Amino acid sequence: MKSGSSNCSDEDLLRLYALNKRFEAPFVLTPGDNDWFDCKRDVAGGWDRLDRLDKLREIFYREQPALPLVSQGRRGRFGDFVENVYWQDAGVVFAAVHLTGMSGAEGGIDLHNDIQNAAIEWLDEVFKVANQNGAAGVFLATQADIYPFSGERSWLVAECPACVGVRKYYENFHQALLKHIREFENPILFAVGDTHIFRVDKPLYDGDDLVEHFTRVEGFGADNIHWVRIVVRPETRQVFEIHQEIIPENIEKAGK
Repeated sequence: MKSGSSNCSDEDLLRLYALNKRFEAPFVLTPGDNDWFDCKRDVAGGWDRLDRLDKLREIFYREQPALPLVSQGRRGRFGDFVENVYWQDAGVVFAAVHLTGMSGAEGGIDLHNDIQNAAIEWLDEVFKVANQNGAAGVFLATQADIYPFSGERSWLVAECPACVGVRKYYENFHQALLKHIREFENPILFAVGDTHIFRVDKPLYDGDDLVEHFTRVEGFGADNIHWVRIVVRPETRQVFEIHQEIIPENIEKAGK
């Protein structure tokens, strides 16, 4: 919702909340690193990270959107994670999973792992529901791009050996995801942000085997502000259709 250098004051978060309230359709937010983690930067106000995460939760998760949401909030060890939600519609399970694009070293590995462990527990719950209900597909939305490099495996190994595989410190989530894709054979769409590159690809490998029913879509980001529309057709084999929506005015601004 904001850059990593813009201020994280209560007033600024409330302003962003008011802006997002203008959406006429139900709006579900999965936080990104700019929204709370980067608030510790001096230029963003030098805030305590967890204090800003608590404030973000207080402001953005106090109301129930017009969706039948199930939340991880008030559940056991990770009851603070009210932002982790799922809902079902048209035979598809949709879920928001809080996983921010931060390095374990930058914020402390304990904080990183706490966020990741909550995400893994929520992933388990989402796929449990999908399997029990025979879902036609699963849509996962998170901020972190855990597969920053993708391409034909042998070419990547030859050109950039360090680029093959999952992003460092996200191995545990990757393994949890692999476990579920082996059991759930219908289409899975993994929607991410973080690295600001619009792309639709298949970055997930199980060993040397490409996981063909898993697709990653990454949304646009600064300095290319457009949006991505997903059409859900559960009666089709692919279930998810992906459309890039280019805003002409923003192309003109970028050109200037």
